[in-house]
Amino acid sequence: MFDFLKRTPASQIDKLIKKLTETAGEDAPRIEAAERLSELDTPEATYALLKRFTMSSKVISQDVEEKQMIVSMLVDKGEAAVEPILKFMKTHHQVEWPVRVLTQILPQEEWVPKLVDVLENVAQNPFTSPEHRTSLIKAMHGHITPEIAASLRKSLEDDDDDVSIVAIQAIAELGEEVREALLELFIRAENRPRIRIAVAELCADREWPVKGYRPSVEAALPPEFHLTAKGFIRRKGTAA
Repeated sequence: MFDFLKRTPASQIDKLIKKLTETAGEDAPRIEAAERLSELDTPEATYALLKRFTMSSKVISQDVEEKQMIVSMLVDKGEAAVEPILKFMKTHHQVEWPVRVLTQILPQEEWVPKLVDVLENVAQNPFTSPEHRTSLIKAMHGHITPEIAASLRKSLEDDDDDVSIVAIQAIAELGEEVREALLELFIRAENRPRIRIAVAELCADREWPVKGYRPSVEAALPPEFHLTAKGFIRRKGTAA
């Protein structure tokens, strides 16, 4: 009943955000602002704390240290940080660090459906930028599960080539079980040469055969590739 006593005026949080995200000057004011926001311990302050991931300070090593400090602060908050993190990921494209936090706070069976929800929210929102969609999918690398891959298959058809390519690279983490889906994408990508190149490079690097799709793949193969007698894609100039 006394929760309202814990609420902090928005103006105070705004002032702390301004200090937290100041790219110039010393690091001490940023660190002080981060510590203050962490101490406030409200959803609004926790969401504000995540804003540190939206900028980079001039000294790279110091920038990484500060972001790691924010990660520790958020992890220490446990499940109380989850909703602010999810809200942030749906509205900002700087998601690599928040994904790290989420996977440290929650067990896999809990963070997987939450990441799927974020992926689908961002993919279906007509106001999200390609940069946001691309960054989110990149942040999934190393965390791909069958459930996440199933959601990412929708992004294979994204109108933006960069989004489609990072989705190709991400679901490839599941291994050869996605070979057919990617070869079918290759065949459909008649007017998207970058997509065909991305799939061809992947198949060449992973030694995935084109079995079952040979005539269609061979007819559409980009000029910098060739198909071996055994049905493997190779870059021209490499051994058969």
